[in-house]
Amino acid sequence: MWAVLILPQQRRVKAHKAYVESLQVGDEVVTTSGLFGTVTSLDADRARLRIAPDVEITMARMAVARPQSAVVPADPTPEDPE
Repeated sequence: MWAVLILPQQRRVKAHKAYVESLQVGDEVVTTSGLFGTVTSLDADRARLRIAPDVEITMARMAVARPQSAVVPADPTPEDPE
């Protein structure tokens, strides 16, 4: 039972930690709160993201969830075939 419940979560945590440690300036990311941005600077435990022109935020580095490329776009509205 332990292997079914705990091991997958531990793998996800390890993968996320490795991703956060590999962040570089210029990476386009999505935060855990759903903000999209570009990394402009990194400290040991903080990341600074540009989320709009002339708008930057500082956040916990671990709050970066994934790269923007991992976000699956929504299906566009189907066009009428005429």
